Amino acid sequence: MEKGSSTIYAHTGNGELCYEMNKALTVPETFPLYLSSAYIFDSIEPIDKIIDEGAPGYAYFRLGNPNADATSRILAAGDGAEKGLMFSSGMAAITTALLTVLNPGDHIVASPVIYGEAYYYLQYELKRWGIETTFIDFSTQNPEDYIKPNTKVIYGETIANPLMSVPDIRELADIAHRHNALLYIDNTFATSIIAQPIKLGADLVIYSATKYLGGHDDIVGGAVVGSEKLIKKINFYLGLYGPTLGATESWLLARSLRTLPIRVKAMSQNGLALAKFLESHPKIEKVYYPGLESSPSHVLADKQFEGNGYGGMLSVNIKGGEKEVNTLIKGLKIVRFVPTLAGVGTTLTYPPKASHRDLSAAELKAIGITYGQIRLSSGLEDTEDLLNDFDQALAKV
Repeated sequence: MEKGSSTIYAHTGNGELCYEMNKALTVPETFPLYLSSAYIFDSIEPIDKIIDEGAPGYAYFRLGNPNADATSRILAAGDGAEKGLMFSSGMAAITTALLTVLNPGDHIVASPVIYGEAYYYLQYELKRWGIETTFIDFSTQNPEDYIKPNTKVIYGETIANPLMSVPDIRELADIAHRHNALLYIDNTFATSIIAQPIKLGADLVIYSATKYLGGHDDIVGGAVVGSEKLIKKINFYLGLYGPTLGATESWLLARSLRTLPIRVKAMSQNGLALAKFLESHPKIEKVYYPGLESSPSHVLADKQFEGNGYGGMLSVNIKGGEKEVNTLIKGLKIVRFVPTLAGVGTTLTYPPKASHRDLSAAELKAIGITYGQIRLSSGLEDTEDLLNDFDQALAKV
């Protein structure tokens, strides 16, 4: 029977063309973009096999999709992990990964020098659900002294935001595992190009994919990588809560990851040059960067980063306060104030009013964040142009 025009336009070139592609002798050189929210089943049996038994295939976008899987595969391989998962934001990755393994009455040991909203979540939001966090300085305090029978997670960052301290990841992993806890490490500032926490014993590595992984200030996303067993548990809650990364964002992120090593290495070179220049400037009070010999983390960074550089992130205390920071921002011609990091251009942000805005003045002081502090993300510009820009802007401060 001849089909009507509405039926023809609704169905031609969709399902049957996909079946044809599956039988093709060639495949696309670049993994294609799959903009489909659901998949066709020829009978009931396949949906049980896919959802219940983990057979290859997809059912519904929120429960898994090809582009997110393709991207997570790249990330897991780069980090030396078994599996990965993509999320709609870095905070979605953090919160989902924590809720997967925590229950009311559990306890966390964490560094207070972490992304501001992650700190807020650990300090205040989890407390609403009966989960307590003890914050300690990983550099001066022994985490083992703060472990409790109900401690389930030790949480930190490879390069801490915004003071750029570096924890001993292998030691943290050993402590966590001696007490049947997990080590979660946010590797956003370092990426796998600088450090691979999985190889140092971390159970889960977390990323804000918005930053270096995306690298062009046009994607918001998050990711985790770890063992297949742990990722499978987290994946259930990813499907339940629904913070799935979109297909387009996943595709763009996969494309961006192809140049991650080149970008991170170049940004690390500019980061070190900026740190050395600013440390010697008379209007700068202090520079936080693990590549400087003055950094308390320098020796450990050399050991853990194995000559891969020190990253493109640094923080700087300007002599003065908010007024002087504002003068600097207005005077810069290349570098711009942007509340994110790791794009192709060098940017700065102001932690007290951006990344750590949710913290009180007392909390900022306790962590070591001052009102004269900026955080820099070095980009891909010519180094001399960056140094000249800061030189002329600081002359106005």
